[in-house]
Amino acid sequence: MSACDGDCPSGNPRQQVRQLYTELAQYPERDFGWGRGHENARSLGYAADWLERLPDCVWESAAAVGNPFSLGLPLPGETVVDVGSGAGADACVASLIVGGEGRVVGIDCTPAMVAKASRNAQAAGLSNIRFLEAEMSALPLPDTCADMVISNGVINLSMDKPRVLAELFRVLRPGGRLQIADMVRDPSCAAHACSTGGESWADCVSGTLEPERFLELLSAAGFTDAVLTCFTGYRTSTSTIGALFRGSHTG
Repeated sequence: MSACDGDCPSGNPRQQVRQLYTELAQYPERDFGWGRGHENARSLGYAADWLERLPDCVWESAAAVGNPFSLGLPLPGETVVDVGSGAGADACVASLIVGGEGRVVGIDCTPAMVAKASRNAQAAGLSNIRFLEAEMSALPLPDTCADMVISNGVINLSMDKPRVLAELFRVLRPGGRLQIADMVRDPSCAAHACSTGGESWADCVSGTLEPERFLELLSAAGFTDAVLTCFTGYRTSTSTIGALFRGSHTG
């Protein structure tokens, strides 16, 4: 996960995000206080074949909060857009699946992550993939260009979630699928214990929404059949938990 969007006078979340994920790109061996890497991906159900075929450098800075591919695989030849692609793990997995006739585009706002993702794709021998530096609220892509949009732990980082979701809807073709993992507030947590006040925005805490509110925003953006399929068990604090969402662009 790595993406940024918007500014806030209290702690400047945009600066927080860029700083944290620059450090994750450059120093993946550090303890950031949440799961990442090869074993985290394995625990979230990433296929053994993907873990073995992609080199370790692809996984070392991957902080997946869920497995978007568990909701369905892209088809060979399709175009996949990965929003907040970080060091490129999910984009590389998508590249393996769609094959040489397919295309994958990764978007991230952190220059160090974009550079690392590009190196990782090259190390994996993947030529059908490219990474672009941009904000997720202004994707540098044409309308209806993607068969599938994925993201992993990034939308909670945005200060303008409706605008981001509108962009995801815009780049999807009619019939396209949205499959995302993101951090939300844990509905099983007692209200008095779930305050996110004073918590880090970049650590996927302060920007999280109630699951029901997230679903409302997906529907408002135009996605049909928006649903939370499950919680993943991934945590960045006692009050937050990973969740998998999917929706459709029916045109």
